[in-house]
Amino acid sequence: MMDSGIVTPKYVSDFSCIGPDCEDSCCIGWNIYIDKQSYKKTMAHRELKPLAKTAMKKIKKSDEQWAIIRSDAQGACPFLDSNRLCKIHALAGEQTLSETCKTYPRTSLVREGDKYRSLSLSCPEAARLILFSPDAFIFERKESGANIMSESSPLWVAKTYDNSIDLLLNEKLNWQEALLAIGFLVNTADKVWSNEVGAEQLDVRLDQLTQMAEKGMLQEQYQTLTYVDEHQVQAFASIHGMFIDEHPRRDGVRFKTVNDAISTLLNDDRTVDVDKINHAWNTIASPALEEHGDIFKRYILYYIYHEYFPITLGEAPQSAFRLLVLDCFMLRCYLAVIAHKNNGLSESDVILCFQVYHVVRQHKSTFVKGATAMMEKFNFSNIAGIISLLKTGS
Repeated sequence: MMDSGIVTPKYVSDFSCIGPDCEDSCCIGWNIYIDKQSYKKTMAHRELKPLAKTAMKKIKKSDEQWAIIRSDAQGACPFLDSNRLCKIHALAGEQTLSETCKTYPRTSLVREGDKYRSLSLSCPEAARLILFSPDAFIFERKESGANIMSESSPLWVAKTYDNSIDLLLNEKLNWQEALLAIGFLVNTADKVWSNEVGAEQLDVRLDQLTQMAEKGMLQEQYQTLTYVDEHQVQAFASIHGMFIDEHPRRDGVRFKTVNDAISTLLNDDRTVDVDKINHAWNTIASPALEEHGDIFKRYILYYIYHEYFPITLGEAPQSAFRLLVLDCFMLRCYLAVIAHKNNGLSESDVILCFQVYHVVRQHKSTFVKGATAMMEKFNFSNIAGIISLLKTGS
């Protein structure tokens, strides 16, 4: 039996917390849970105990959520010193930190017996590396020296995963057209998933779609999709409304920056003017992004890897695809409003949009449920319907 491996993208191996220089410190504005072991170690530490008595509230939800940090009036962790560095780390060492503080924004997922490492985009420094580091997606696999038990995924999952990446990286397709192609591939994956056709059809479909891209047929199909502004208004208002209700940092500067930028493009009755947002995308945001490389292709590549697409939700692959397109739509809108406000997009503007969005997207379990319900309510059930969210004009 071959040893299990650990797969690490360069964006993970290059990551290092920048501490007090972070634009949105994870020690401020979050619910910070303390596990049982860390709680006991901190309470037993002579220098930390006096502060720990007031800074930590025992809740005993589980061994992982044994206590919660009582934030100060500014929403900061009381264990931060005047330089915004952690007193627990300084006085008792990393081994005393809670599992959350030790690992964030690092994540890992076990599949096919290997551990796949990644980072959460809710961290600004992680977002910078993922979206802008030239060699972010160089992958290294090392043997771990241990056997990690995990269930093997069905063949169709691996084929859909690999073939989606092939379509994404097709130089004939821009990111929107690549998503359309991935949607057609996922339609076939749905049929394999429901035992209507065999997994080999996914390779047949990839060949067909590659030929269609070569002949310009996919590009033409994307152009002929209907632009329905009402659908985009419904989707954007629903999802951003959810963010206003649930964003753990909605009172922070970064979320307010995005929200205030949206406000400048509202109608007189305070409803979303998606035509103005799309105009800002076409005239300012999209041209500005060209200076930064293909940000969306990088994001989608990260997404496929990080979420193990197409079984992101453990449901029908079509559900995972709809969620991917919705995420891209919302990010496009956020980038458009910021571009309109700033008359362009800097690297820090791009990081702001992706990071602020993923604070909810990757950390609020209610997001997927709410987004799925919204898509069902407004009938984003077929490829044309969901992809139409990416159209920005007739």
